[in-house]
Amino acid sequence: MSNPPPKSSRSLTLEARLPATPEELTRMLTEPAELAQWFAPFVDGSGRLGDALTFGWGPDVVWTTRVQVVERGKRVCWRDAPPEEQRGGPPGDMVLEWTLTAEPGGTRLRLVHSGFGDGTEWDDQFDATEKGWAFFFWHLGETLRHHRNEQRVMVWERRTSRLSREALGARLFGRDGLALDPERPQAGSTARLRLGVTRTSFEAQHVLFPTHLWGRFPELNGAVLLVEMEPGRTGPVQTGFWLSTWGLDAQRVAAVKAGLRSVANAVFGSPAS
Repeated sequence: MSNPPPKSSRSLTLEARLPATPEELTRMLTEPAELAQWFAPFVDGSGRLGDALTFGWGPDVVWTTRVQVVERGKRVCWRDAPPEEQRGGPPGDMVLEWTLTAEPGGTRLRLVHSGFGDGTEWDDQFDATEKGWAFFFWHLGETLRHHRNEQRVMVWERRTSRLSREALGARLFGRDGLALDPERPQAGSTARLRLGVTRTSFEAQHVLFPTHLWGRFPELNGAVLLVEMEPGRTGPVQTGFWLSTWGLDAQRVAAVKAGLRSVANAVFGSPAS
């Protein structure tokens, strides 16, 4: 009998100090309605110990995990559901352990995400997951600091291109797309950005060309935008535009959605009907 492969030592660790109690953060990590305020816009499941949680960012991006541990105010653990329950989620036995530590004025939240393989075939998934959690930690902080008790409404576009990442980034962030001004804003700086026919102020939080951009729109009540090229070394490049809004009326949300679609159409072409 052959020996089992060695267990991977590769994992991600992130920490943030957040303005919430440990009990509040426990709810944000287990209750579907609270998870939908900062993580996936669609969450299915009970959030109870042992039950599955399915996260959806549209019909083509779905991930199922299970709530394995809930020690209220102290620790929450998710472990990926068996492969037969997955619909495109990550392979392998992924474990996400959240530790909550009370501090004056808030809670320190620590995530250890383990289960990645050590081989190079895991590199894209590892890098994309690291950037994804960096964004969602920041998004959670934005939600707690500025949008408590406000209902999140999310709009998005997800498109495919056969251009190289560099060529696609030039279109995406250049005058044909978001028309960033300046073209390469620094993290922490303010730029101008186009959504359809409207140019608006954009406070850049993270900038990594050509693949990632996220930040907030002060003129849209602090709406948060993530633009990401998804991982993959071969084949077409998938790009997502994910925009969280709070406190905007239906007409304003519709205008933002139309503006986002206009940018996507300008970069990728109109989607096939």
